[in-house]
Amino acid sequence: MTGEQRRGAHVLDAVLDVIAERGLEAATMRTVAAAAGISLAQVQYYFRSKDELVASAFRHVTERFDEKLATVDLSGPPRKVLREALELWLPLDAARARDARVWLAFSAAAAISPTLKEIAAATDSELRVAFARLLDAAAAEGTLPEVTDTETEAGLLLAVVDGLVVQALTLAEPLRARFLTDSLDAHLARLFTP
Repeated sequence: MTGEQRRGAHVLDAVLDVIAERGLEAATMRTVAAAAGISLAQVQYYFRSKDELVASAFRHVTERFDEKLATVDLSGPPRKVLREALELWLPLDAARARDARVWLAFSAAAAISPTLKEIAAATDSELRVAFARLLDAAAAEGTLPEVTDTETEAGLLLAVVDGLVVQALTLAEPLRARFLTDSLDAHLARLFTP
């Protein structure tokens, strides 16, 4: 993101609001301008096209998630650290459910957009590396006895989280937290020794 676009962060936040409420297809330059309470010309000052606006908004989402991930205390046991990091991703409350809807919209679009695909692939790669490091630490301390390939297991863990997010968002809100925590705990119990 360029310096000009960083100054346009309020526009990117408006993009995310539109996507969370109405989906990615609704995030036109005009609807984003209305959501941000600015003119279309002001949106165009920061972003030359809808594609540039959407790609910048996707990068903005990943940066915000990286900031949240940086708050996780890495000094604890690997299983605890991993669980805490994974919970950031899961729609356990209204704010995370909103973020999950936005992330899913971008992920779906990444399947057909080369620019978004590149952003999604880089983010997924970073997460797999981070998860693999935590799994390596658990293996070194002997709490991950059945796992021999932590890189593959990290990819599977990311797929489990993605699946839990999709499944949870189709549930009624009162059922989500229990479903997510029970499912995550069950998966981690399969990996780690008690």
